[in-house]
Amino acid sequence: MEMTRQDGILHISLLEGQARAILIESTALVQRAKDIHGLSRIATAALGRTLTATAMMGSMLKGKDESVTASIRGGGPIGTVLAVSDANATVKGYVDNPAVDLPRTGPKLPVGAAVGREGRLSIIKDLRLREPYVGQVNLVSGEIAEDFAMYFTASEQTPSLVSLGVLVSDAKVESAGGLIVQLMPGASEAAIQSIENSAGMFMDISGTMKEYHLEGAVDQLLMHLQPQVLERRETRYACDCSRERVERALITLGRDELGDMIATQHGAKVDCHFCNKRYAFSEDDLKRLLESATK
Repeated sequence: MEMTRQDGILHISLLEGQARAILIESTALVQRAKDIHGLSRIATAALGRTLTATAMMGSMLKGKDESVTASIRGGGPIGTVLAVSDANATVKGYVDNPAVDLPRTGPKLPVGAAVGREGRLSIIKDLRLREPYVGQVNLVSGEIAEDFAMYFTASEQTPSLVSLGVLVSDAKVESAGGLIVQLMPGASEAAIQSIENSAGMFMDISGTMKEYHLEGAVDQLLMHLQPQVLERRETRYACDCSRERVERALITLGRDELGDMIATQHGAKVDCHFCNKRYAFSEDDLKRLLESATK
C-alpha cells in the first residue's frame, strides 16, 4: 500500500554557506487546489507551479503576519494566475479559466501557451510596513519557473535557479515540487561554477519527487553541493476567508453602493475566489452593514 505523501519545505545550506536551497514537495496542496477549482490538467500545472513557488517565497518571510502574492498575467487563454502565501507557507490561489485546454504538441503540457508570454509576473510582499513591496518582470516564457528565476535575478538582485514541476493525470496529481537555488553574496567562482553545472540535474523535479519524496530528493539533487538541512516546515493549501471578512469588505464599498444593492438586489451573494465558498446576505443583513458604514 502506498504511503500517504506529506508536503513540506526544507531550507538547506549549500557549499558551506556560499549558496542556499529551498526544496518543496507540494503534491497534496496542488491536489487540493485541483479538487477545489475543478482544474484541467493544464490549469493544474500552471496554478500548481505558481502555488509551489509562492509557498517557497512565503517560507522566506520573517514576520508571522507577512504575506506574498504572485500574479501572472500573460495574455493567454488561462487568464490571470494568482497565488498568495503567508509566512507559514499556507497558500491559496486561483486561475481565471480553470477549464482551459489546449492540444499537446510534445511530451509536456503546453503551460506557456496557456499562460501566454506577453505580460508580467508581479510579486507583492506585505511586510507590514507603510507600503507593500511591489516587483514586476516581463515574462520570459510563461512556463513559470523561468519567470520566477528572472524575478529573483532582476528584482531582488539574487541570481537564482528555479525548478517547478507538476505531474498530473486527469484525476490525480501524481507529484509536485520545486527547488530554488540561490548564490549568496561573496560566493567564490568555484561555487558559482558548481551551481551552474548542476542546473541540468534540477529540471525534472516532479519526477524526482515522485520517486524519492522530499528528504530523498536532497541526496538525489544536492549531495554533490554539501547540503546541510537547516529547517523543515509544513506547507498546505488553505483559505482563511470568513463571513466577518466579507462583511468588512462590503462595508468598505460605502453607503451609496450598499444602498443601491439593498434597493435593486435586496441582498447579495459573495463568492470567494480561493475556495469557492459562497456567502449570502439578506436585505436585513445589508441594512445592518449600512448602519455600520454610516457611523
